[in-house]
Amino acid sequence: MAAGCVKGLMKPRPFFEFGGRGTRAIRPSKILHLEPDPGAVLLITKRVRAVEFVLCYCRSAIVERWGVYTIKAFRRACTPDLRRSWPCYLESELMIFHQVDLYLVPHEAWMETGGPSPS
Repeated sequence: MAAGCVKGLMKPRPFFEFGGRGTRAIRPSKILHLEPDPGAVLLITKRVRAVEFVLCYCRSAIVERWGVYTIKAFRRACTPDLRRSWPCYLESELMIFHQVDLYLVPHEAWMETGGPSPS
């Protein structure tokens, strides 16, 4: 079985891999605007050894040689019993300088709902 597989389930490949601040894979004059089609969002993860951590989701991102600038970045928040989830938008846009992977993931219902209603 290939590394990163779970009984026939293949790990999706990143849509875009950012090699970290000052990466030579992107020319100094190049700026990329990544915006998924409707029905999808970008998922940004950071790998630490064999574990991949979710940093945030975002509606689009601007990538240049020195970093990834997220637009409308949010994280998933949920109730303690994990029955209800909603997007928790970051107070400001996020600039990421370290190595990250960007994935295209389908838009889910929780990404549009509001926070928990007061009891």
